[in-house]
Amino acid sequence: MSTQKVKVRPLQDKDLEAIVRWNNDDEVERFMDGPQPKTMEECKQWYAECLTSRNYRLFALENETGVLLGELELDHISWRRREAELRIRIGEKEYWGQGYGRAAVFALLKIAFGQLNLDQVYLRVYQFNIRAIRCYEKVGFRRQACLRRKGDSSWRSLILMSIQRERFCRIKENAS
Repeated sequence: MSTQKVKVRPLQDKDLEAIVRWNNDDEVERFMDGPQPKTMEECKQWYAECLTSRNYRLFALENETGVLLGELELDHISWRRREAELRIRIGEKEYWGQGYGRAAVFALLKIAFGQLNLDQVYLRVYQFNIRAIRCYEKVGFRRQACLRRKGDSSWRSLILMSIQRERFCRIKENAS
């Protein structure tokens, strides 16, 4: 699937400093929807709340040498419907466009469908984020809908994408 090697592991306290740095970088932040914790205190509070939530899982993304590149989340986990929303961010800009995102999404889908036994993973992505959309499509996500925000420029429109367990299993088999 990808030549890049990644490690997806649970997010830890030691990762929060990088998250605050990314949250205060306008170029990284423009790809995020909604407010992000801007101070270490806010980030620690956010992290503590996430850890206690049954419907939320946080992960760190490292490259093959152990450098923290970004974070991934499974949010709005519905155990009854067996689905979750995926979010990924590569905060270290020098690693953008090198295949790490695709490798990380693939690894997180293995966790979502394998360990967590989910049936569907969905995501929202800004229409202007062509690089991310291509990444998601290469992993097997399909476009479901486009939410055009009234009064907002088209670059803020959101595309809803999803992938089901069966489709991912077929893609995973072909990648092996």
